[in-house]
Amino acid sequence: MALSYQPTGSHRLSELFSLELRAHPYPWSEKTLSSCLGDGYWGESLQEGERLLGFYLFQQVLDEVTLVNICIDPNRRGQGLGRLLLERAMTKAAQRGVAQAFLEVRAGNLAALGLYRASGWQEDCRRKGYYPAGEQREDAVLMSIALGA
Repeated sequence: MALSYQPTGSHRLSELFSLELRAHPYPWSEKTLSSCLGDGYWGESLQEGERLLGFYLFQQVLDEVTLVNICIDPNRRGQGLGRLLLERAMTKAAQRGVAQAFLEVRAGNLAALGLYRASGWQEDCRRKGYYPAGEQREDAVLMSIALGA
């Protein structure tokens, strides 16, 4: 079945939140996810037929965006869908005149870090002990990429 994209706003919040819960060890709350579907945010979902496989969300201010969330169904990981979704996100950002993109990722999320680095993102700095991780704390890795407006 063919893959397709839709604006994230075309989905019910419950559908996006269900995927968020399955995909991340420390998922966002439903309220946080809902707030990122409003003004100043945009994104798309990746679908196979009616099945939601993933989504990304950006917050945009002028010609800069922050990739606030990217999510792939855990049952479909390792199939290149994360790379496909990230490439689509960056293409859409460039089409919107974005010059610079930023993101923040857990230092322990090695798969995501590998994907971002392979896609040209550069590590800018780290926030030591930023994220809760059980009884420990985990660094946040801040990254950026120039898209050229």
